[in-house]
Amino acid sequence: MKLYGLINLYAAAALIAVFFHSCSGPHRSDGHAARVKLGAKVYADVQDSQLPWSVLGRSVSHRQVYMLELGEGDSTAIIFGGFHGSEISSVQLVHRFAELLYADTSLELNSKVIIIPVLNPDGLVQARRRNENGIDINRNFPTKNWVASKGSKRSSHGVVPASEPETIIAIDLLERYQPDRIITVHAPLEVVNYDGPAKSLAEKMATFNHYPVKSDIGYATPGSFGTYAGKERQIPTITLELPRGSFTEEVWEVNSNALLAAIQN
Repeated sequence: MKLYGLINLYAAAALIAVFFHSCSGPHRSDGHAARVKLGAKVYADVQDSQLPWSVLGRSVSHRQVYMLELGEGDSTAIIFGGFHGSEISSVQLVHRFAELLYADTSLELNSKVIIIPVLNPDGLVQARRRNENGIDINRNFPTKNWVASKGSKRSSHGVVPASEPETIIAIDLLERYQPDRIITVHAPLEVVNYDGPAKSLAEKMATFNHYPVKSDIGYATPGSFGTYAGKERQIPTITLELPRGSFTEEVWEVNSNALLAAIQN
């Protein structure tokens, strides 16, 4: 009787597992499909916008990485979106901010502003964190703490640092413009993280979005852009982490103001 009872118990558990898999599987798949569709649309919006983009280079799959240069002055700010393709709201914010700066002539910029709405277009159109080679660009910079990948499903650092065209684009951009400050937009931690001498800049931005200001994101980030630009090159570097969820008008309002404050001297 005990044996039959165990068999019946295992059979019931298997039926329950099959039921929940059949219920939840399609929803998860549909959710990802919707994000892929959104990512592709967001990249198409960047391509189709009337902004006078220049092309910095191409991704692994030869998609264009766009840049907009605005303003004049003795200092330069660079704003990146879309290091991680799954963080679609970062691209939406940076693209819309570029449109704002270009269209609103009342905004008198006293510094040069370089805007890259999406560094990882291959990841964006697939709503995927990593690039087409399966590399996390934000772990691929040639920092002192870079380490080779160890089979992590979430993050692959590459066989050697700066192995990816997207990483090289970002490195070349810093060499070309020698920026005084950098803002990279990510999601979904809802924090203003800073590297290098950027605490005052982070605090300035936080007065608008009211996110916590932190020098430590809470986990190791070997080969990150923040370490490369902020800690090792001492360029004030902000990682602006948007909240989880969709790109709302509230997210736009508070963070567009934070970005405006960041680019002005």
